[in-house]
Amino acid sequence: MQSNPAASVNEIANRFGLTKQSIYVLRNTMKKAGFNFPKRSEQLATLAPAPLEIEMFDFPDQVDSTLDARAVEYGKFIEGAEVIQMLKRVVQNALNNRDKTLAHDQAESLDMILHKVGRIINGNPDVIDHWLDIAGYAQLVADRLNGRIR
Repeated sequence: MQSNPAASVNEIANRFGLTKQSIYVLRNTMKKAGFNFPKRSEQLATLAPAPLEIEMFDFPDQVDSTLDARAVEYGKFIEGAEVIQMLKRVVQNALNNRDKTLAHDQAESLDMILHKVGRIINGNPDVIDHWLDIAGYAQLVADRLNGRIR
């Protein structure tokens, strides 16, 4: 990011195989340390022009290669969907049997946690982002319950 500070978050994430969330965290850390990121319009003319943003529906080959790469990390979609939907049904049945209703953020957080658990079960359990995402979704609800909404 220091060698090409005008690079987009997507470009950096794709180049280094990281999540966009981790790039945002790194950029914020760098900003707090005093690093100034120029706007794209302020990019030096000597730098290579920024690549065009690619919309996936315009490039079927890119969609295929992206889906193939995701299958390696997350497992086959149809199998993962089965696991995730089973987990969600178990939770929903337990809530119904206890006449419990969750707040919107609690329900969504739980859905996302179950989604990540499904990816861990169906795909590569060594992808650290799955585990960090689970912690993050739980933290958002805990923060809200403590009065910190973000």
